[in-house]
Amino acid sequence: MSAIAKLIKGGAWLTLANVVSKLASALALPLLARLLGPESLGIYSVVFSLAQSAQAFSTLGVDVAMERNGAQHKTLGTDAVGRLFGVGLSLICLVSAVTGLGIWFFREPLAKHWLGQPDAIPWLGTTGILIALQPWGNVPLLFLSSLQDFRAYALRSSLGMIVSSTATVVFAWKFGLAGAVQGLLLAAIAQIVWSYLIIKPVLRGRGIRLRLDRFWQESRSILKFGFPYYLGNTLLGSLVGLPLMGLVSQYGGLEQLGYLRVAQSMAALIGFIPSAIAPAAISYLSASSADNDQSYNYLKSVHLRGIWALLLVPTGAVCLLLPDLINGLFGSAYQQTTVLAWLSLWISALAGVTSVLVQYLVVAGKTVRVAWASLLGVICWIIPAFVLVPQYSALGFLLAQALGQMAGLLVVFRPAIVDIKKDSIVLKNLIFLTVNLFFCTLISLWLKIDYFTNYIMVILTILTFSFLLFKHGLYNFEKLRIKKISYKK
Repeated sequence: MSAIAKLIKGGAWLTLANVVSKLASALALPLLARLLGPESLGIYSVVFSLAQSAQAFSTLGVDVAMERNGAQHKTLGTDAVGRLFGVGLSLICLVSAVTGLGIWFFREPLAKHWLGQPDAIPWLGTTGILIALQPWGNVPLLFLSSLQDFRAYALRSSLGMIVSSTATVVFAWKFGLAGAVQGLLLAAIAQIVWSYLIIKPVLRGRGIRLRLDRFWQESRSILKFGFPYYLGNTLLGSLVGLPLMGLVSQYGGLEQLGYLRVAQSMAALIGFIPSAIAPAAISYLSASSADNDQSYNYLKSVHLRGIWALLLVPTGAVCLLLPDLINGLFGSAYQQTTVLAWLSLWISALAGVTSVLVQYLVVAGKTVRVAWASLLGVICWIIPAFVLVPQYSALGFLLAQALGQMAGLLVVFRPAIVDIKKDSIVLKNLIFLTVNLFFCTLISLWLKIDYFTNYIMVILTILTFSFLLFKHGLYNFEKLRIKKISYKK
């Protein structure tokens, strides 16, 4: 099986899992919004966002080291992989436990001085417990992706999200905000059990046992590669995003956090695509780069153009349908989030392209470049935020985030694609089409047209844009190959 075929197959499993997960989350959030109301949803968003950020904060770059080095398990041998997994799991769980305890001990000052909401104290305490539990259920997923068992990965992650979303909604229905938070805790415990039952036979079948020998030597090796990536791509964003959310709460109230959560949830329906297939992309690109430069460069070109198109088409469609989608899913109380959701969608698209380029730098071992790019992006996020958030609350948060995202993209773009210069014309076409779609969706926000006409315009716009992508985003031999496949069917 060719590298492209393997990437497509692995990516298909990962994408399917993420689609199921996002749909479960997308169905749960409107129900929570209606059950809890904007203010309680704001508190729930703090708990959820803090737990997600702490999960990313606790990885130390171990995750990317596992995905890249674990993909070479056939070469490294079972002892080395077992040591990689055992030490990696220990590092992440230790940092998560310390982080959770820190949140629990300092819950009172965090609630009073960060959020400006003393009523949130008990919820932050529960968040600390959730943070400590998370890695025991999530890190085994890294084992599966490292071993390229994407089918098992897909089953575990999608079922885990379904259980989590269902438990959260059911408990919120019965017990309100307290039930929603308790649902997250119960779901985390269930995912620990489920992960153990899935990963144990996979490791046993490959003769891999978790090991902790040579702990410090293995830790240094893992962190030497993964920490620069973590510092730039994960830590800085986590440290900045949460305080800025607190700034939004202070100036706009918890309602603004609820609106921000709704807007970001709309973007999450699409923006997950690059990160969803990242384990497969890093794995197969790493293997291809060691075998043949020409094959690697073409795989890289296909991957970049494919992800770019997969981001643009649904982003355009959802942007054009936003007013009806928000009203139908969340109700009229959240109608003012339309502009926030539109901006979140485009930020997500930018972040998606950037994450793909970052993956190429990781495969090339240029994790220090990633750190510098992320540092610049964070600076370009923080400075405008302190000006914009006090004036525009959630909208100011997103505008500042967009500036930071664009700065990071500009830094990584050229070094990431330097070895596929022959694709420059096609990439310029993609940039031109992206800019045109951006302004098309922006104009649509201000048009007041009836329901039927709007849907006709959406269909015509997406069909036209898809045709232009096919015409200007592919090479002639790729178009011929696609046509032949279509004719055979």
